Amino acid sequence: MYFLITPAFAHVPVFERGGKTTETATRIEDPAKSRVIYGQLSGEDIQYYSFDVEEGERIVLGLIVPAGKEDRIYDPDVIMIEAEFFTPDLILMGPGLSDEGEVPEIAEVPEGYGAKIFPGKRTESARYEGFTPGAFYSLARVDIQAPESGTYYAGVSSVEGEGNYGVVIGYREKFSLIEWLSIPLNQIRTYRWEGQSLSFIFLPLGITLAAGILGILLKKEAAIGFNPARWAGTFAGIFFLGTGLSLIFQMFYSMSRSANSPEVIITVFLALAGIGLGVIALILSLKDEGYGKSSTRKRLYFLILGLAGLLLWAGLLIGLIFAFEAAFLPWKRKG
Repeated sequence: MYFLITPAFAHVPVFERGGKTTETATRIEDPAKSRVIYGQLSGEDIQYYSFDVEEGERIVLGLIVPAGKEDRIYDPDVIMIEAEFFTPDLILMGPGLSDEGEVPEIAEVPEGYGAKIFPGKRTESARYEGFTPGAFYSLARVDIQAPESGTYYAGVSSVEGEGNYGVVIGYREKFSLIEWLSIPLNQIRTYRWEGQSLSFIFLPLGITLAAGILGILLKKEAAIGFNPARWAGTFAGIFFLGTGLSLIFQMFYSMSRSANSPEVIITVFLALAGIGLGVIALILSLKDEGYGKSSTRKRLYFLILGLAGLLLWAGLLIGLIFAFEAAFLPWKRKG
């Protein structure tokens, strides 16, 4: 994957609105760490983020908005409908910066600071992102060296309209353990940021769960008997399979709103990995091997499946819990 596609990065997602003044600006620690801060503008205002950098250090910023969101203005005297897209601007303020662009009247520029305005400009088509997956428009990008050491401010401004935005900051890709574990849950929050409903997001997983449970109940052996380990393994498989199918579902939905991108390979890889883990878990769960070495081997397999799901963001965390339960609970013969 590394050699076949253009560089693709999984930014750490952060969900926190900016402060409404420079004094209450949302603080960003370690601005070199790559992340996306998702926020929302609700009218004619500016939201601020602050961070400290040393002279000569890189400042990398970007501004994105989700694809597919638009405000339509209806004129009763005109038959046609004009579509206006939410395109906020990015503002960078800091010591030693030279003024560039027209600063909004409501902007707070600290004394002695310069301000650079980067007007939001939509590209012809949205960009596809392979890890979530998702589709967004990139409106502005900044990549400069800090002229002086001090506190810098990034502001997001929209004179007209309101909507969701994301501030991309940093260039070093790194995750903490908690951030890695929370990626599957943050995917859901990202889909919500895009404007998707919960019912739409969970549709593939819900169908998979319903079909899996119905299939088990229709088996003449009611299934597998009441065996906690076997049930845990079965539900681990269903959740792995469901999240893999959900990625495929989101991939096609995002592709319908964006340009073709080689990052589709990333989504396909993650989706097939989840589906593969699910199929293996279901086969192991439905196969009766009794006690002894075969049972010990099966528990080891589920431990490996759980670790693989953790690595590949499969199972929505719930699948991981079921897989680890299947690895530690005792297995019994059917009947």
